[in-house]
Amino acid sequence: MRDNLGILLMEDQSGEVAVQLFADPVSAKAAYDNLAGSPADPSRRATFITLKYGEPSKAEVISKMLPVILDPDKQPDGYVLGTGPIHFLKKDP
Repeated sequence: MRDNLGILLMEDQSGEVAVQLFADPVSAKAAYDNLAGSPADPSRRATFITLKYGEPSKAEVISKMLPVILDPDKQPDGYVLGTGPIHFLKKDP
């Protein structure tokens, strides 16, 4: 039997819920962390549950609303390979 399990719940505005089960919750949680949706998508709630069996058993639950709309002023102006994000100085109008 498994010692851990991942569950993804996607709930839309009408209240319908889609469920996905993952045998490897570590890599599934990494994918969940990158889940942002598209700005054109309708609003929905994503919930990720990690179940760890054993003594003691434990559950970790995280949720977020999709789509995640990022503030363009806080985004980097570009990326340099091997270095990371870069930000240019902005002049006040």
